[in-house]
Amino acid sequence: MKTVHQPDLKKMSTLKLGGVALAALYPEDEQDLEEINRNWAGKGLRCMYLGKGSNVLFTENNKDLVLVRWQGRTMPESRVQDKDRVLVLVDAGYPLPRLLGWCASRGLSGLEGLAGIPGSVGGAMAMNAGSHGVEICSLLTRIWIWTPEDGTKKLRAGQFSFGYRWFKPEGDPENFLVTAAEISLTPSRTRDVQDSIKRFYLRKKSAQPVLAATAGCVFKNPPGLEPAGKLLEQAGFRGRQNKGVAFSSKHANFLVNLGHGSSSQALDLIAEAREKVFEMSGHELQLEIKTV
Repeated sequence: MKTVHQPDLKKMSTLKLGGVALAALYPEDEQDLEEINRNWAGKGLRCMYLGKGSNVLFTENNKDLVLVRWQGRTMPESRVQDKDRVLVLVDAGYPLPRLLGWCASRGLSGLEGLAGIPGSVGGAMAMNAGSHGVEICSLLTRIWIWTPEDGTKKLRAGQFSFGYRWFKPEGDPENFLVTAAEISLTPSRTRDVQDSIKRFYLRKKSAQPVLAATAGCVFKNPPGLEPAGKLLEQAGFRGRQNKGVAFSSKHANFLVNLGHGSSSQALDLIAEAREKVFEMSGHELQLEIKTV
């Protein structure tokens, strides 16, 4: 199993912020995961399961943190096929953008709305990534998770629940790692799927800083109110900068590392934004990104 000691957290997330962790571990099978449980988690160290780090803000204070990034090697595979659906088994370590390309080349429809979202399949499942009316967990038929207590478990529909930016396996384990998933897709024409992916990507690119160093949306959209980005804009935070970080001028709910930002600058700007939105609307915005 590949092990990196004192990894630079700036290289472990798309926001490119943070200090140094204790170690980064890259398991490829259940044997590796059991080794992690014995030699790392079992010693009381702080372990975090991480996909591509596309919704994480790492702070400077993580010298005791052990990151676990699943490195499964298998390619997606069509398991069941009929006139109306195709079941696709995909490894959790597979990049989500690459999965969209794989589906397009085979004329499989259902994921196109997720175009422009970075990260791994496992990370997308763990937070129920969604965009343009598509939530990835709504396509799940089975999912494989690993927990330190029970090892690998296969869960079918009804044995897990999900909602806006959350996923919860049966039993609600405190820590779990997604290792694989099976999703149900619809047969279509390759050209139609490709065109749809391109259309959604261009729409996202026109409204969001998809090419910048961000961690996606900072805040969840509050139920019953205007979207978080709109509330932030009304509070004057569209383009608001704090030294090396700023809320995007394209979309106020995206925090951008301008290339020389720090975690403390990001946290200060986020705190200021929450305070101003609360003063203006009486609603306290909830974080969508994870701060570690």
